[in-house]
Amino acid sequence: MDGYAVSFEDGSESFAVVGEIRPGEATDLRLGVGECARIFTGAPMPVGASQVLMQEHVKCEGSTMTPLSRDNTRHVRRRGEDARVGDVLLRAGMRLGAAEMSLLAQVGAIAPRVSQQSRVVHFVTGDELVPPYATPGEGQIRDSNSTLVAGLLAEVGALLVQQRHCHDDLSALVGEVRAIPETAWDVLLISGGASVGDYDFGAAALTQLGFVIHFRSVNLRPGKPLVFATRGRQAAFVIPGNPVSHFVVFHVAIRHALERLEGAEAAWELVSVALDAELSAATGDREAFLPAHVFASGGELKVRPLGWRSSGDLCGLVSANALIHSLPGEAARAAGAHVNCLLLDRR
Repeated sequence: MDGYAVSFEDGSESFAVVGEIRPGEATDLRLGVGECARIFTGAPMPVGASQVLMQEHVKCEGSTMTPLSRDNTRHVRRRGEDARVGDVLLRAGMRLGAAEMSLLAQVGAIAPRVSQQSRVVHFVTGDELVPPYATPGEGQIRDSNSTLVAGLLAEVGALLVQQRHCHDDLSALVGEVRAIPETAWDVLLISGGASVGDYDFGAAALTQLGFVIHFRSVNLRPGKPLVFATRGRQAAFVIPGNPVSHFVVFHVAIRHALERLEGAEAAWELVSVALDAELSAATGDREAFLPAHVFASGGELKVRPLGWRSSGDLCGLVSANALIHSLPGEAARAAGAHVNCLLLDRR
């Protein structure tokens, strides 16, 4: 505080002002009984001082300061009150946001050892796709998955190295991936081609590229035909083509893989939240992660399921900041019931 430094134990009715201390100045001033020093926020306390009287609570006449009111508040920050030698301030694996970077600056850690961003290449497949700026013709749709994936990667701090559209041709896709140096990327994402149709060749492309496929589907709604494979330290996913499936499997699986590759702490956190509206029992025999919006109301968190008509319904993702976790066969739940939610904001 701006004010006057005094000894907390000094009960004098008035004090002689014997000096002034400004921020950034060293001082050898010592206070005796009945003495004080004019002091400003951020300045070091003089020897003998243990309390600052706010300037609003005193009266000054010449070099004499008289307290108008005084309580037990010290208005002093002590050395080591926030952290001591040996305290762990940041754990290995923590993501560095604005607060963490500021703390590193405060302790003089100007060259922290950090892991490299996950480097991602993304291929979106489909003869029916046209760029967002184009007017779709008969049988065509605009490519929304490229924008969705780019945005999701940006949100988690991954580096999108290249992003390309590839037609439904196995050899063309394999050639496109091989054209990118293997040392330039860590994760390969292929949008579309994850199912079992005649033109769903994502898994075949990974096999030709030398990847070991670990699974070709998961018991998940939406996003069942998800393919995961590895090649050495590289990982690859073939993502079901519908955008809601993209959104869900990114947060359920792909984001976690990126965190593991970076050595970061997992952002996965299931939190129990009260439903703001009824949740239907539409999961069947599959585990589900359903887009939802978590918000504060009446001093507590609540979650509202977002309506989506199909896994291609992007309208159902607007304002999604959570996924409601539902186990196979779970019954419908009424408003007010608690459900587990995967929070999507890692901060």
